[in-house]
Amino acid sequence: QLLHNLNSTTARSDHRTPMRYNTNTMSQPAFTLHTSFSPLISLYDTFLLDQFGVIHNGSQSLHGAVGCIESMLDRNKKLAILSNTSSPAHVALKRLKKYGLRDDMFAGGLVSSGEECAKYVRENYCCNFNEDASIVKAKKALWFTWKESETQKPLQFLSHIENGIDGDDNLIGGRGVIGVAESVEEADFILLHGSEVWRQSRELPTSDDLDLNFLYNEDFTMIDPLLDQSLERNLPMVCANPDFVVGLPGGVVGNMPGKIAERYAQKGGIVHHFGKPSPRHFHACLDNLGIVFDANAKSIPGVAHVGDSLEHDVAGANAAGVDSVFVLGGIHARELGLVPTGSEDVGTVIADDDVGGHEIACITEKELTIKLQSFFEERGIWPTHVVPRLSLGFD
Repeated sequence: QLLHNLNSTTARSDHRTPMRYNTNTMSQPAFTLHTSFSPLISLYDTFLLDQFGVIHNGSQSLHGAVGCIESMLDRNKKLAILSNTSSPAHVALKRLKKYGLRDDMFAGGLVSSGEECAKYVRENYCCNFNEDASIVKAKKALWFTWKESETQKPLQFLSHIENGIDGDDNLIGGRGVIGVAESVEEADFILLHGSEVWRQSRELPTSDDLDLNFLYNEDFTMIDPLLDQSLERNLPMVCANPDFVVGLPGGVVGNMPGKIAERYAQKGGIVHHFGKPSPRHFHACLDNLGIVFDANAKSIPGVAHVGDSLEHDVAGANAAGVDSVFVLGGIHARELGLVPTGSEDVGTVIADDDVGGHEIACITEKELTIKLQSFFEERGIWPTHVVPRLSLGFD
């Protein structure tokens, strides 16, 4: 019998006592497995939420996520979004409307890796105008980015670096300029903003843009020669999104800039990362929320981060001293033999030992526990809590 009736039209909380597991009483930490997010709301005052794989899939909000966020607000919880998106924070925050959310729901706003990256490039590579309105020789970026689309506007990212425009169109930095290199020989650094194209001009999409054949295929054929030439010139790389993969609509897995950055580092290149798992990224959220904390403390009470990446969300939360909530229906779902959460689909359901005769995807607590123990142990990363999705129950 299922623990919950997933066809019910009313979301219901899981009031059972969650199971807590410790696979090795000598050293390995325990984690708590919940069948819904509901029991966690009363345990914390503040939640830092990942975006992709937790709230939405880049196209639609995920099953139950909006209702869960609204419930947290009803209970006066403090919320912030902590994302490895390469977009500036104010741009990513405005996109939330697409998913049925408002930016005023998040008292801590949105902290993005793209924002931190833009600030770094602005301070280290952006050439300012002279008093006579001329400019000094612009430093040029070997620019890996995204294709122009309704949601991706790469030139806006360059403009944000140069002009430092915030969400209210206020200047937050001096006006400057970044050049775009047409070759490795021209470049002063690598700007790893996206993993889709090598853009060789500031002009809107041209035939010179080289499709890297990487986002969907993880093919390094086009990328490796550029990295090797860059390494010969000792070009530093600045990575705006350290994620390795992302779950896209339709169950497609996209290969992200983090994999290219890792490749360059393995070759011996210098890489500057921004975003999770850096503790600084987590602490920036707490600063935005006005929470006083000791950055060197092993544990910051009352705060939990909710994410679907073990290497970035959970590892980062552990390093930052905040509890972590690992979401099963995100990017690691298929690795665990589970069904990812969709906009309409709940994904895999945690059930008791008798799941025979049900058409929906189920897994018993015992079977899931074995999978998770092995998964966490293999990577040496352990979350505080595990939930199927960001959802109060099942509707």
